[in-house]
Amino acid sequence: MFHSIRWRLVASFVAVTLLTVGLIGVLALALFQRQTTSQELQFMRANADAIARQALPLIETRDGRASLQQLAQTSAFLSSAQIRILDRDEALLADSGLESQEQVYLWLPSLLEQLPDLDLNENDLGALLLDPAFQNMAPMRGPHGFTAVPLSELPAGAEYTVIRQVDTPWGRQVVFETRHVPQADEQPVESSDKQPDAAASRPTVVRQPIGDPSNPVGFVELASDLDFGAQSLATARRAFLLAGLGAALLALLAGLVVSQSLSAPITELAGAVDKMSGGDLHARATVTGKDEIGQLALGFNEMATRLRASFGELAAERDALRRFIADASHELRTPITALKSFNELMRGPALTDENARQEFMDESAVQIERLEWITANLLNLSRLDAGLIDLDLQQCAAEEIVEAVTSSFRSVAQTKGIHLAGAPVDADLSVCCDRMRLELALSNLVDNALKFTPTGGEVTVAAEQRGAVIAFSVADSGAGIDPADLPHIFDRFYRGKDSDAPGSGLGLAIVQGIVQAHGGTVAVASELGQGSRFTVELPERDQA
Repeated sequence: MFHSIRWRLVASFVAVTLLTVGLIGVLALALFQRQTTSQELQFMRANADAIARQALPLIETRDGRASLQQLAQTSAFLSSAQIRILDRDEALLADSGLESQEQVYLWLPSLLEQLPDLDLNENDLGALLLDPAFQNMAPMRGPHGFTAVPLSELPAGAEYTVIRQVDTPWGRQVVFETRHVPQADEQPVESSDKQPDAAASRPTVVRQPIGDPSNPVGFVELASDLDFGAQSLATARRAFLLAGLGAALLALLAGLVVSQSLSAPITELAGAVDKMSGGDLHARATVTGKDEIGQLALGFNEMATRLRASFGELAAERDALRRFIADASHELRTPITALKSFNELMRGPALTDENARQEFMDESAVQIERLEWITANLLNLSRLDAGLIDLDLQQCAAEEIVEAVTSSFRSVAQTKGIHLAGAPVDADLSVCCDRMRLELALSNLVDNALKFTPTGGEVTVAAEQRGAVIAFSVADSGAGIDPADLPHIFDRFYRGKDSDAPGSGLGLAIVQGIVQAHGGTVAVASELGQGSRFTVELPERDQA
């Protein structure tokens, strides 16, 4: 499952979220702990400093020891801490005793009915502090002031109410607890919710000098194990833990949604790839956006389109090659068959007939020339297609090229009664070309024009400047070309619907190959009964 990009994204979302919340939590808790510890120490020092100022006049008197003890106990009660007062030699002068983190009071009105002999005024009674030194004594107001009444003197089984005050980080908690005086053989029952003994914890201790800090007369030592910061820190830690779990859950949900939006187009693209690899060249990916995945889908579709076009071109070239091989085989078979027949006749009936032998020899020579012409042109075409022909480019006068082409066909044109002429050409007009091959291409066009122009017709060769190209044209007044044949006239061995048309069907293919090797184009315009015009356009350029 985790090999999937989708689940990797989800895991990354959750991991990053947990890491972020964890780092923030660690930093926040560290700062919180540092701040709370600093505040606790600051308040403890302030309390110790206040006690030190009160202890200064008492520590310097001879009878101040009892006052110091009372100051220590009173301050311990008010500050919920243990107070120790030391002299300059750190000898103990007063000690409030261990603080149990809670203050215990007795609710005395509940004892009035159980102690009828005491002269107690209910209005003067209240919740009186049960001194830690008299845990089993009830301080009550009698006729001569406060007195400590041992709880053991109360009737066995007598109930009384204890009010406990417990300090917490959020304030002081009040607990009402009903107790009874134990029987003689009964062990006291400890409260189940009593706070842990302060001695079991490690209290925070601060010490402040009494008097001049450089030469103190004593010290105030304040110890407290309330540690409100630790309790608050534990609460904050739980809060961060819950926040981390909640954030991880939200990250999981967000990761599922985001990963689905990201992985769905990738999955669809993979499906299109599978279809294409299976041979379906029409398969395309759906473009769902303009992000990187959308650009990938667009690139895939463009690649698929080009690949399909390339396969189409390869298929067309394959079919053309098959036709070429078939046509070449047919064209070569004719002279070869004729030569084979002449050879057999010359070995047989014509062996002793001198006239027949001479006639067969002349016909054989014609077939050999035809075979040589076909093979030479096929070789030229293959070289042109493969780009193996190096053109001998040079600047040539267009007027000279036109004159050379027309002069070589004047005798043929006169014999057929066709007017062959070269149109006037600007003497300054020149073209960068391989003159021999360009003249061969134009000669093939003139040869075709003479073949298809009837007696009394006209063939014209011209050259002119057309913007950035030099255009050579061969126009005739022949029968024209059937529109159905126009798209195929430059195909090899194509001779149109009229299968009796003269030639091998290679001349125009050679023209196209030569012109394309020059970086030019060849086009034809023709109408039935109006003649044809072939135009060769070569780019105007400097000699290469």
